[in-house]
Amino acid sequence: MPKPLAFHCRDEAETEAAGRAIAKELPADCVVHLAGDLGAGKTFLVRAIASALGASREEISSPTFALVHEYPIPDHHPIIHIDGYRMSENPREWMEIGIPELLSSPGIKFIEWPKEGFAGFSPEAIEIRIGVNEDQSREIEVKPFRM
Repeated sequence: MPKPLAFHCRDEAETEAAGRAIAKELPADCVVHLAGDLGAGKTFLVRAIASALGASREEISSPTFALVHEYPIPDHHPIIHIDGYRMSENPREWMEIGIPELLSSPGIKFIEWPKEGFAGFSPEAIEIRIGVNEDQSREIEVKPFRM
């Protein structure tokens, strides 16, 4: 579990730098819950973290319509990027599409809009919370997930 981190990002360059710093702290095998309002920059931050870890920046996009994306990392396990926004609240449906297997697979798994029930599949998760200020700067907090 990484140490708690906090960043104030005034622009995309500072958010990229935060992503690189977070990438250095994430365990090679973890689940990351991403919390933040629509447009807060969840996918942008995943792109910054994943590219810092070696994923192709051009391949990283929002999983909103596909629900799940996988990004290969040279000489490592892939990064899994899940969007829970369009998923139902029914854990049975999550099982049918393989969410438990994805979350237990090796590598870093990012979940945007995690449903409350995801905690049962990933009790040792990390939470990244992104807040947007009135001036459009971002507050990014990284800490252990608390149920």
